[in-house]
Amino acid sequence: MVLLAAGLMAACAAPQPDPAATPDPDPEIPAEIELAPEPLAEHRLERIEALPDEQAEPEELRAAIDAVLALDPVPEPLLERAEAAWNRLPDAKPRPLADRVRGGWLAWHRGEADLAAERLGADDPDDPTRTPEFHRRGMELHARLLEWEQQWYQALNVRFRLDPLLTLEPDLQTANHERIWGLMAALRPTQRERLGRENIVGADGWHDLFRGLGRADDAAAAETFARRWQQAFPRHPANSHLPELLAASPASADPAGDTVVLLPLSGNLAGLGEAVLDGITRAHYADGQGQLRVRDTRGDPRQAVALYRDAVLEGADHIIGPLQRDAVAAVADLEEHRPGVLLNRTANALPRGVTALALDPEADARAVADRAARTGWGAGLGIIAEGAFGDRLASAWSLAAEEHGASPREVARVDTRAGDLNDRIAAHVGIDRSRERIASVSRRLGLGLEGDPQIRADVGYIFVAGSAADVRRIAPHLHFHQASRLPMMSTPHVYPGRPDASRDRDLNGIAFPDAPGLFSEIAALGNTGAEPLREQSGLPRFYALGMDARRLAVRADTSYAAPHTTLVGTAGEWQLNPLTGDWQRTPAWARFVRGEPRRLDAATPSD
Repeated sequence: MVLLAAGLMAACAAPQPDPAATPDPDPEIPAEIELAPEPLAEHRLERIEALPDEQAEPEELRAAIDAVLALDPVPEPLLERAEAAWNRLPDAKPRPLADRVRGGWLAWHRGEADLAAERLGADDPDDPTRTPEFHRRGMELHARLLEWEQQWYQALNVRFRLDPLLTLEPDLQTANHERIWGLMAALRPTQRERLGRENIVGADGWHDLFRGLGRADDAAAAETFARRWQQAFPRHPANSHLPELLAASPASADPAGDTVVLLPLSGNLAGLGEAVLDGITRAHYADGQGQLRVRDTRGDPRQAVALYRDAVLEGADHIIGPLQRDAVAAVADLEEHRPGVLLNRTANALPRGVTALALDPEADARAVADRAARTGWGAGLGIIAEGAFGDRLASAWSLAAEEHGASPREVARVDTRAGDLNDRIAAHVGIDRSRERIASVSRRLGLGLEGDPQIRADVGYIFVAGSAADVRRIAPHLHFHQASRLPMMSTPHVYPGRPDASRDRDLNGIAFPDAPGLFSEIAALGNTGAEPLREQSGLPRFYALGMDARRLAVRADTSYAAPHTTLVGTAGEWQLNPLTGDWQRTPAWARFVRGEPRRLDAATPSD
């Protein structure tokens, strides 16, 4: 027993082998690092750029493109690299809708709208890549392209249909609502009337709200209308915007301040500049607020731009001018501006608060098409003088008529000094064809039939246009062939601004849009000295433009927030298109009676 115990003790005392070593834990694999949007786009581009075409997976290319398009704004270097990635995608015929949307947006961000439209193409509901996201993105791009083309009515239609797709994207939906409101203001009055008549999906309530707030004379009237509208449309998406719209209604004048006027008061345009200045001065002193500082641009666009810069540095509250188109375009591109009115149109983008005002012939030609559509006259016949000026009128009238679904039957261009003018007009109004029909019937019957040739029956009105001298040469031939039995319209250029019955007796029956102040006594902004506008200046329309420019300049900034507001002026009723910064005019209408223009009672309404 003793020996056994000793053995056990010895065994316990013997050294034991080390236990098996515990293996080190596996290293932790870090989770994927979340990169900020721009580094993520850079990273994805680098990955696909490192691969040859045969190894670059289409989905990786698409992921890189999507990462770039998600940036706001999109940096130009990344944009060019994403464009290169898009060109490496499989060139399927046709391309999948999702790839067309991606390519369209890339072209849009690069400023290539025509290419964007070509890539986007038509919607395809059966395309398997037409997910809700790409359907939405495609519609948004389609709307922007229509806006770029200034097809306001069509763009508004697209945005109405887009809105329900943005329910889960509140920021995007708010931006879409703001765009809808701006497009409502961009429409001409006749187009808004059409919007109220047509059953357009998503338009319900928008037209009523725009029209009602636009007609409110003051804040109390706007509040009263808004309550009634909310009762009629309790769930309308525009309800969330009512507080802002009511706060801006109606557009009010800015506080009194200094106004700088930039006009050519010497040189070839001095007469025009002086007429505009006379109107500005009358309106300014009738208003009686602030100082008016006048600067002579001498008809030099570079001088006009330098004077504009000086006015900004001097702290002018408002700037009116310059007048020449080149100067206006250059001013629009400056980095610093002040609220006010440029006195010509420009295709360049205008910053908020800067607006453009002009009496342009294209707007007058569109007014003719609008009046024909409102009265239901159908398709028209254009008899328009040859030349660059006639080209502008013919194009604007034709496009506006097409928008109303009443494309012109014919746009006849005539040389008003040609010796065969009567024969040519006879052919255009259908006299020749009528004579041929009479002769054909006479031959078939073997009788010597006689009859008065009739004008064509497929037109509802005649648009006769050109300079005043051109129209005076055309009009007698229309009367001679009894074409004046149809409604006849022209542009304001037919009327010099002062009545002369002996000179204009051949213009009887021709209606034209013009400044309402030409046909009534005016008292600008409370001025008690009412007298006919035509007695104010040798260029009465530009005098009226100056009066309105002063009034609109001090409302330029606030009108961006309340584009539904209509401002009644001497040259017409004005409404701001906030998408372009252009003031749009609704003119009055007059018709020649016994050689003198008479204001028509059925003048074009503002809605």
